[in-house]
Amino acid sequence: YNEYKSYLSMIKCFVWLCLFLIVSKCVVASVSSCDGLDDCKSCINGTHHFKCGWCPSTSKCLPYEMTDVDKLPGCNGTSYISNCLVNHKMVLIGVAVGVGFVVIVVAACLVWCCCCRGKKARKLKLQKEEMEYEKKREEIRVKHESSRAERQEKMNALRQKYGLQQSNPYERFD
Repeated sequence: YNEYKSYLSMIKCFVWLCLFLIVSKCVVASVSSCDGLDDCKSCINGTHHFKCGWCPSTSKCLPYEMTDVDKLPGCNGTSYISNCLVNHKMVLIGVAVGVGFVVIVVAACLVWCCCCRGKKARKLKLQKEEMEYEKKREEIRVKHESSRAERQEKMNALRQKYGLQQSNPYERFD
């Protein structure tokens, strides 16, 4: 129980640390200094601690919030946030397509593993069970035949002892 208590306290500390880091990043991003940057490279690459985006229509470096990336004032949706080669909408579309592709591939792999591979495994398991069943049935049949042969020998020995030997096995005893 004490081990679990220590693990829980470690997890609580980790969660508090993560919350602190997230809140501090949001505060730093809101107090950004994007003024005085006059080209895309210096705007995006020169501000490591601040969130700045380049607006090509106004040629200004503007601060943005993580929730309002598409709403830089005066940009009409053509802003450069992470790089100067591809605008932010294209990056979002590319990431969405990539994530969708990965999800489809993972789903296809799961379907193949669960359905196709599972059928082969079930078929092999069924064949193995059938072979075991047939083996047991054969053992039982051999055991019954041997016990039947033993009974027949005993009956023949008793018949011979008391002189009840039959020439024809299908005739009745009197």
